[in-house]
Amino acid sequence: MPFSLICPNKGCGKTQEPYIDPKDDKVYCSLCDKEISNITNFTKIQMKSLKQFRPKNIMSFSVKCLKCQKEARPNIVNNDVICSGCLKPMDHLSVPFKNMLKDQLKKVGQDV
Repeated sequence: MPFSLICPNKGCGKTQEPYIDPKDDKVYCSLCDKEISNITNFTKIQMKSLKQFRPKNIMSFSVKCLKCQKEARPNIVNNDVICSGCLKPMDHLSVPFKNMLKDQLKKVGQDV
């Protein structure tokens, strides 16, 4: 069972299940997304053991580039799938997957 805390931040003050960011080892409120201070090292270790980590924000149709290691939604340029980070062609993708990406990326900005 995850830890539940009352958020001490002004404007929130609600009971929630905070999460820890393993990159900076800080604890954040799951509702207001602000840092919660005065968390003991014991609590942080317990949160890590319970895998109460900050959730990743992954966009739909994200692909990891093998050249720059960035994971993001690619661009379509001249009917070719291009990495949005390094602007190089993503040759490692299969042809059926590229075709699906081309069709879906055209629809992403549209309301369904």
